Amino acid sequence: MSEAAWALVGVVIGTLGTGFFNWLLQSKQFEHNKEMFLLQNKSAETVKALLIDMLNHRSYTDRSFPTLKAPIGGYSDDEVRQFLHEVGAKKATREDGSEWWYLLSRQEERIAKKQATNA
Repeated sequence: MSEAAWALVGVVIGTLGTGFFNWLLQSKQFEHNKEMFLLQNKSAETVKALLIDMLNHRSYTDRSFPTLKAPIGGYSDDEVRQFLHEVGAKKATREDGSEWWYLLSRQEERIAKKQATNA
């Protein structure tokens, strides 16, 4: 084989090796960044899971804001409201001015329950 062919083989092998190691390093970096993000946001995700559990209770379609906030510590009222919006909840204000929340996915069930109560 001529020197040019060997040079070409060396360039191809070097390019493939560099590409493989770059891909490997980037995939490791991505996994690390993902894990760090989850660790940094673990408490917020826990709060969201708790809110979803409370709003999915089979007996209660609506929950008052003080009831939702009671088991959550370390977050302001506005932060809890932001979490409620992130999980797909909607705010409803009752005639007495109290703040209640329900999941949009349960809106039909909520309406049916309210109609059954009024009938």
